[in-house]
Amino acid sequence: MKTRIVILLLILALILPTAGCFEKPTAESLLEDAAANLEKAESYEMKGKLELDIKIESEDFDMAIVGEAEASGEITDKATHMEGDYTFSAVDDKESGDFEIYLIEDKDEITAYLREDDEWSKDGIDEDDEDFEEAQKLIEGIKLHKLVELLTEYSDDLTLAKKTEKVGKSEAYVLEGKVSGEYFIDFMKSLDVDEIEEDIDEALEESDVDLEDYEVDIRLLIDKKSKLPVLLEIDMAETVAKLAEEFLFQFMYGFSELEGIDFNSDDDEEEEDEPAPPSMPEIEIDVKACKIEIEFSSFGDVKSIKVPKDVQNEAEED
Repeated sequence: MKTRIVILLLILALILPTAGCFEKPTAESLLEDAAANLEKAESYEMKGKLELDIKIESEDFDMAIVGEAEASGEITDKATHMEGDYTFSAVDDKESGDFEIYLIEDKDEITAYLREDDEWSKDGIDEDDEDFEEAQKLIEGIKLHKLVELLTEYSDDLTLAKKTEKVGKSEAYVLEGKVSGEYFIDFMKSLDVDEIEEDIDEALEESDVDLEDYEVDIRLLIDKKSKLPVLLEIDMAETVAKLAEEFLFQFMYGFSELEGIDFNSDDDEEEEDEPAPPSMPEIEIDVKACKIEIEFSSFGDVKSIKVPKDVQNEAEED
């Protein structure tokens, strides 16, 4: 009898520590795991893509805003290397170019090497500069793991798909849904830079826009085995269309005339002695695309990032 009890206890001791591994994942648990694992990663590679396609039409004018940007990068605890290209056009203004940047973080100094077109330049900031800590925070934001980390606060708005998706050779969980536009404000403020926070608060106050009234579509793929993020898609087309409509209205009629106007009101009754609010001009806004994609890969493979000697020499000669 005693032998059987001992064997049973040994079996339980082996099973219980692994029991949690078989718990059904949830949106919340996957987000927490992905954010924690990404932040702990010693390095990773990423690719980013921005797509913008907006058309504004009226009886008096037509305007198209089209843009596309792509970037790839390597990120470690102490250095960042990114390069990419972009194209942008609006009315008669057209721009295109490519860039490359190295950000090297030492204990008491941050050095940046930037290439625009074919010319390298060098800039730096040390711990004696009053903006040193804020520069450190901005660089941390560039590493993008906060975009995943902040999504944990919106786990109730995301749904775990029933089926996984194949990503390369791996299977990935799919989380998708709509989250409040406050998500972007949370990201900017998470950098904890006073000047950025002040600019955001001022811009929102002047425009009288509450981003809680808007939503963005989120799609996040998380590797089934490693619980690391694979792909983050942020689709803002619907929100940008609504914001563009309101800003155009404000631009054409002025902020002073907008007080007390409810754009979403279905009440046709007007109080006596009060002027009717100006009607929206006949303008059609078509946001075909306003989307950001961030792909994460190669975790832990980048051991170090070094600025090539020829880049250092050219930048120092500038």
